[in-house]
Amino acid sequence: MEELELTEPDVKPEEVISSYRVVRLLLDWKAIPAPGESPEHGLVVVTLESNLGTLLSHEYHGTDATDLMKWMNTANFSTTSMHKRILQKLSSEGVIPGTVTGTPDGLTR
Repeated sequence: MEELELTEPDVKPEEVISSYRVVRLLLDWKAIPAPGESPEHGLVVVTLESNLGTLLSHEYHGTDATDLMKWMNTANFSTTSMHKRILQKLSSEGVIPGTVTGTPDGLTR
């Protein structure tokens, strides 16, 4: 098979996802449970964006969701931000293992 060997190869750095940040948080107290799920309503969807711009979502349903919402509703975020606590929870559950770094800086796009 014939091919053209480039005089100067087109080298692209390897794309590596090295971090995620919270970009969307949905709290739904009245979500209708899927068949076989807990009859207690609730849905929490956390959407993360990687350093490459790809999105990753993780969902909590039923009792897991309502317990998380109750905790968030009464938590004191003055010393540890809500985003940091969400990221720590996802990491401790093995969803996205890693270490939370940085400081809260308000809204970023």
